[in-house]
Formats: sequence, C-alpha cells, structure tokens
Amino acid sequence: MRIWILLLFTVIFLSCKDGKKNDMVPVGEAAQLEMEQSRAHGKQIVERECYICHDPKSTETAMIAPPMVAVRSHYLDKKTTREQFTQSLTNWLNDPQPEKVKMKGAFRRFGIMPYQPYSVEDIEDIASYLYDSELPQPDWYEDHRRKRHGEGMEKMTAKEGEDEEMPYFPNASYYFEKGDEIAGLAQGILGKNLAGAIQQNGVAGAVSFCKLRATGLTDSVGIMNNAIIKRVSDKPRNPQNRATAEETGYIIAFRKQVENQAANQGRILPVLKEMDEDEVYYCTPITTNAMCLQCHGRRGREVQEPVWTTLKELYPMDEATGYDTGQVRGMWKIQFVKELQ
Repeated sequence: MRIWILLLFTVIFLSCKDGKKNDMVPVGEAAQLEMEQSRAHGKQIVERECYICHDPKSTETAMIAPPMVAVRSHYLDKKTTREQFTQSLTNWLNDPQPEKVKMKGAFRRFGIMPYQPYSVEDIEDIASYLYDSELPQPDWYEDHRRKRHGEGMEKMTAKEGEDEEMPYFPNASYYFEKGDEIAGLAQGILGKNLAGAIQQNGVAGAVSFCKLRATGLTDSVGIMNNAIIKRVSDKPRNPQNRATAEETGYIIAFRKQVENQAANQGRILPVLKEMDEDEVYYCTPITTNAMCLQCHGRRGREVQEPVWTTLKELYPMDEATGYDTGQVRGMWKIQFVKELQ
C-alpha cells in the first residue's frame, strides 16, 4: 500500500513539474514575440513619420531637424535602461518645451520640435525600436560629430557652458508674441480686402485682386512692423511662393498638429528659429475657411467653373486646390532683424 502511495505522489510531482516547465516556454515566446512586434511597429512609425524631418538621407544643409541617430545619442548611453529611455522620450514627445531641450545646438538651428500627438503605445514602440536597433546615419554625420565633439570639447569655456544652459535666446517670448500678432494682422487685412473684392466683383474678380494686391498688402504690414512677411506653400498657386525643403517640413508638421488638435488640446505650436546672430524667423500655419475654399476647394463643388477658368488663365501652374475646411494650405514666415526690436 505504501509503495502505491509513493508511486502516486511521484507521478503527481513529476506531472506538476513538467506542467510548470511547459507553461513557462509559451510565456517566454509570447514576450519575445510581443517585443519583436513592438520594435517592428516602432520602425514603421520612425520610417514613415519621423524621417519626414529626421531623414538620414538628407544632406547636412538640407536637414530640417537633427538625424535620428543624433537624437538617440543624446538620450541613450551605456548606463541608460530601457525604462529610463522610454520615460525620457515620452516626457519630451508629450510636451516639447525649451527647458527640456537636450540638443542645444540643434535647438538653436532648427527651433523647437512641434508637438506630435502619439499614443502611449506608439511612443513605447518607437522607444523599443530606437533602443535596440542600429539606426542609419547620414554620410556626413561622422565628420560632423568629430568636429563638434572631438578633442578639446571637454575643455569648454565658462561662456560656452553658460550658453549650453540657455536653450532659448534672449527676448524669444517677444518674437513669439510679435510673430503671432503680425501673422494675425496680415491674415485679417488680407481677408477683409478679399471679402470686399468678392462682394464687389464676385469670386472670379477676387482672383485677379489677389494676384495684383495680396503681396502688397502683406508687405505693408511687414513694413509697419519692421519685419519681412512671406506666404509659402508646398502646393503653391504662385510658383514664387513655393516652400523650400525646410519650410515644407514645417508645413507637414503643422498639418499633423492641426489634424490632431483634440489630442493637442487645441494648441498649434509655432516655430521660432534663430539664424546667425541677428535674424529670427517665426512660422505659423495658414488654414482654410469657407471663403478660402471658393478658390482653393474642389472644382465643381466649392470652386465654380468661371472661377476655375480664371485661375487657369492667371495661374497656369496652380497647385493650390482640392482643400477642405480647416486644412493647412501653407504658412506665414515672418523674418525679424534683432536690432530693430
């Protein structure tokens, strides 16, 4: 009898042991699969969205933001854990602010990064990919890194050190406020005069007014405020208003902000960029309203045939149609000279 009891306990023990062992294997495989899926999804987001601005294939002069490999190097070293890296990235992406800047030189060159309303899961996937993967880097990056961080950099002077602790240049708040004021004033004057032209000559007549008078009106606002005002677009009506590669990057970033205003709590963050020692650029999006769509909407719907005909006569290279209400059509770019403050 005792032998049978002993055998029974032995069978139960071995069964439990094997059962636990068999249960642990699928759990480990599931965790590994989940991590691989996270990295794969993170890579898709980085290549599809992040590389719009952080493109590793761009030349150094054409970059509109630092390459992603440089970004990672400022958040990750040999002591950084996965959790710390993810937390730092989350803290930055959820609320990019000047006081959080880690890349001071890039900040001075490119300005503040526009808010990107990623979900918690998306940020975790992006962090997983960046933490574990070898990132592509531009051909020029190594030379740039050696020049910026090579011998002698550890002997930074006190003046340079102070500058590194000051992410925003003096009076930046002034340029934010002034840029917003000037953009609003220019938009208001242009809209008021355009509405008057529509009332007097119809929409088709207003197209001619816009071609002849719009630039002069915005220039006058700039002169009154000691600034230079431009309207640029990646889909311009007038070829002279075509955005550069850098400006196009800002426009794309503005579109993402506008499309996700709910997640962004209604905020649209403008771009403020310091150039050399005496110039500051302020950029903010131009969005469409119902009046805009009469010339910038869709043919046969918002844009009537007489207007379409006039547009093609005056602007044979026109690309600025097909918009809906509330979409980013371009941006205001306002240039300040610091001495004129």
